[in-house]
Amino acid sequence: MQSKIVALEKLLPEFTPMFKMRYMILQKILKRGPIGRRALGQELILSERTIRAEVEQLENQGLIYISTKGMTITPLGEEILSGLYMSYHALDELSRLEEEIVNALSLKKAIIVKGRLEQNDAVGIAFGSLLEELLKEGDTLAITGGTTIAKMVDDLPRMAHAFKNLHVLPARGSVGERVELHANTIAVKLAEKLEAKYEVLTIPDNLSHQSLHFIKNEPQIQKILQKLSETDMIIFGIGNAMKMAKHRKEVPEVLGLLESKKAISESFRHYFNAKGEVVYGQEVIGVSPSMAKSIPYRIAIAGGKEKAEAILATKALLEEGYLILDEDAARAIIDILNSEQ
Repeated sequence: MQSKIVALEKLLPEFTPMFKMRYMILQKILKRGPIGRRALGQELILSERTIRAEVEQLENQGLIYISTKGMTITPLGEEILSGLYMSYHALDELSRLEEEIVNALSLKKAIIVKGRLEQNDAVGIAFGSLLEELLKEGDTLAITGGTTIAKMVDDLPRMAHAFKNLHVLPARGSVGERVELHANTIAVKLAEKLEAKYEVLTIPDNLSHQSLHFIKNEPQIQKILQKLSETDMIIFGIGNAMKMAKHRKEVPEVLGLLESKKAISESFRHYFNAKGEVVYGQEVIGVSPSMAKSIPYRIAIAGGKEKAEAILATKALLEEGYLILDEDAARAIIDILNSEQ
């Protein structure tokens, strides 16, 4: 696709700025709508005359609604945003950085969003574009919890393609005090956006070994675990080991162990050192790192330059998978690898 976009840019150089501008206008209306012309122009640093002409075109194409309250995006507009994300991205210089990340981590694809992930509205659009590319009818998806994953699902626009018989599962039980960040809650939100079926694991995943063993034998839990073992796609986050351990209120003995073992990364409630070795892991009801490696499509998400070492430490989980990250993390990864040469 990238070669075709570059060729089109050569043939029609006036295409690039217009395409980018209209795409950014749609993206901003999606996030901020209903929004007025003046506010939109101020946010995008475009003249009122330009905004008036462009939104008139978008309205005529059925991509936005204009009312007394302001402009909002239409379902068709959301589909256009999701479907053209990769084309938009191919015109950006970050595509070259993506190639470096793909080669460095042995990925199938990397998608880099500008700036910091938590401040960029495009993370949901990037995620939607990847789902459009990978999903098939009848697929089963499993998803973990966390702040970054929650934002990505919240920002997911309407899909351009309707997939039939999709099934969404939480990758683990509930953990933490913020219910909106639980895997169960996020799985339900994702299922609603994809118009898919879902199931939940209504149990905490920080139980004792004895309790976990007892619950795992429950027929309903066995049924969900079997589905998780056969899932087609896993969507998960990558965290900093010590930050996540403190967030989860691990006991002092565990914190001491993680420090002594130089834990850097956390994923699926397992902690990894710089070599990618598991230095500590908790038994959970749900997807483990070893199970994740056997899932055909693995989509990881992480942002911030402070996550660069954590991403590198989970390279074994990422191989032949997909990674959504931000520009800060990507450049930090390349800097680390260059310093090691």
